[in-house]
Amino acid sequence: IGSAGLYVPGGTAPLFSSLLMLAIPARVAGVERRVAVTPPSKDGQPHPAMIVAAAEAGLDELWLIGGAQAIAALTFGATFDDGEIAPVDKLFGPGNAWVAEAKKQASALPGGPAVDMPAGPSELLVIADRDADAVAAAADLLSQAEHDADAQVLLVSESKGLIDAVLEEVEDQLETLPRADIARAALANGRAIRVKDIAEACAVSNLYGPEHLAIQTLDADKWVERITAAGAVFVGPYAAETLGDYAAGPSHVLPTDGAARTMGGITTASFMTSMSIQCVTAAGAAALAPVAAQLARMEGLEAHARAADLRSGQ
Repeated sequence: IGSAGLYVPGGTAPLFSSLLMLAIPARVAGVERRVAVTPPSKDGQPHPAMIVAAAEAGLDELWLIGGAQAIAALTFGATFDDGEIAPVDKLFGPGNAWVAEAKKQASALPGGPAVDMPAGPSELLVIADRDADAVAAAADLLSQAEHDADAQVLLVSESKGLIDAVLEEVEDQLETLPRADIARAALANGRAIRVKDIAEACAVSNLYGPEHLAIQTLDADKWVERITAAGAVFVGPYAAETLGDYAAGPSHVLPTDGAARTMGGITTASFMTSMSIQCVTAAGAAALAPVAAQLARMEGLEAHARAADLRSGQ
């Protein structure tokens, strides 16, 4: 695609990793113009790590503007004292509910930009059996809860004992968490769900379609085969969701709000289009044109049929 607008969240934390997760695949895909927007720090300046990430990714433009107004600037263009943002072809990146709604409305405009996916507040669903490590499960839940007060985390288990242990551990870990207030607000949106077995836990997960799914059970590899809807799946006790956020490789920009039931996360292909190229010889036209003309006439499209007839050689 010609140009990409990359929204990088930064309201409560400078998520420079999201800039990398968007700008690098865009660069690999050959996008001609890559423009990032992100909220400024409290002092009105960009976070130093954001500048370094932009330079490392070879970004073309970085603007200090956030929220729905940033999506408007990428959609319609905007002029400032120090420069101009030109409209982009497609919008990418996660954000809060306001940003997600702005992207949705922008894409619905006649001639408006395309969008990557619904990518709102973070989600994590943990499937854990009675043998799971409650400390690790609690840590994973809090790792997403601290993102945003609107984040949602869910624990699904067949074991009441495990659920109780995880909830107790969550409270213990919150005591020393710097972003505890944000995490507590997010936990108010969370749920602990008891199921009869892990097969039912997989069914619950598929209905929800989480952005992130962690499977912390015995034979976790086996249960992956039951999963049909998740942005990213983290399998086994060592697969912390945080590794996917920063170091495992795939982009951490993933669908939320159940969209994982119909689409996947950002890849290089997200920044590319496809087209068919059809070159037809005289012999090919002689073989294809009569078939095409007959089908066109069956559909009542005579002009189509005549255009084919002209190439039939008859």
